[in-house]
Amino acid sequence: MKTNLIQTMGIVVLATSISAFAQSGDAKRDDPATLACNTAQQNDSNQGTSDPAESNVSMKLDQLQKDVQHLEATENERQEEEQKTKQERKKQLRQDEKEWEHSLLGIYGG
Repeated sequence: MKTNLIQTMGIVVLATSISAFAQSGDAKRDDPATLACNTAQQNDSNQGTSDPAESNVSMKLDQLQKDVQHLEATENERQEEEQKTKQERKKQLRQDEKEWEHSLLGIYGG
């Protein structure tokens, strides 16, 4: 009885997820973001047009590109800072090890 219930629930979940994926696939074709990308690409190829909606989309696209570049620059700076911090830690650990070895040599002789 338990096995049948589990199998039935599995089939129900699978059936509902398949229909959800089918619906999302159809929605992606008519998605406003996809249409906006297509419009922006057309705007790049048709520089002579002066449609306010297209220029608004291209301005938003330019702003997004600037934001991405800013985020990439910030990420690079963060990675460089993290690398410097790691190098400083390694340097400090080496210095501590040298001091420890020196102290041991002073105590036990060498």
